[in-house]
Amino acid sequence: MEPLSPWQTGFRGRCPRCGEGRLYSGFLKVADGCGYCGLKYGFENAGDGAVPFLILIIGGIGVGLGAWVMLAFATAVWVPILIAVPVVSALTLILLPKTKGLLIALQYVNQASDTGTDSYNEF
Repeated sequence: MEPLSPWQTGFRGRCPRCGEGRLYSGFLKVADGCGYCGLKYGFENAGDGAVPFLILIIGGIGVGLGAWVMLAFATAVWVPILIAVPVVSALTLILLPKTKGLLIALQYVNQASDTGTDSYNEF
C-alpha cells in the first residue's frame, strides 16, 4: 500500500495509515486508535510541538495586521488590538489541530521516536 501524504491526513485529522479513521477524540485529545485499520496511536508524542510554529506564523500575522491598521488608519492603540485579537484567536483555534495532526502524521511516516528503537509494527 502506498503511504498517504502526511499533509492530507494530518490537516484533515485522519489516521496516518489509512486516511479514514479519526485522529482526535476531542479538540486536541488524540484518540486511542483508528476505528478503520486498527492502528494504535501509542506512538504519538507531538505534545506541544505545533505551538512554536503557530506562534511564529500567527504572531507575525497578528502583529502585521495590528501595525497595518494603526499606520494606515491612524487609529488609537486599542483599535488594532480589538481587531487583531479575534483574528489571532480564530486562526489559533483553526490551525492548532491541523498542525498537531500534521506533526503526528509526519511522526508516523518517518517512524520517529525518542530513542529510535520503537517499532511501529507493534502499534
